[in-house]
Amino acid sequence: MNEHFKRILVPVDGSTGAGRAAAYAAELAEAFHCPITLLYVYHPDPNRVMGMVGLSRERIDEISKGAGSKAFASARESMGSSPMEIEEKVIWGEPREEILALADQIEAMIVMGRRGLGQMKELMVGSVSAGVVHASKRPVTIVN
Repeated sequence: MNEHFKRILVPVDGSTGAGRAAAYAAELAEAFHCPITLLYVYHPDPNRVMGMVGLSRERIDEISKGAGSKAFASARESMGSSPMEIEEKVIWGEPREEILALADQIEAMIVMGRRGLGQMKELMVGSVSAGVVHASKRPVTIVN
């Protein structure tokens, strides 16, 4: 293991960019003999939140876990079969903040795609990957 990180954190959203990042992270994990954490940050837009009014907490958890499961399946497909340890984590929140917080908590290197599914939103408010690069205290690799 190296002295700079203990895990590799890969934020995923089901996009092509996240798939490429997951594949690259798998190669790094094998080279450095370290585990991977796949992270899906559930960040519903205001319309979705309004649509969840009246739903039970259990149903809301099912919705977020279902969305995460799709993103994890896509990432794992991109990674191929590899013997490394892979953990999957679904968190609610603002993606940039949650990625940074988890990376610090688990002492991880962050490997993420340059563009995710929210491309139009990224044009208006700035991309998650750019925000992570600028604010991270941990090593970050952006995969094109």
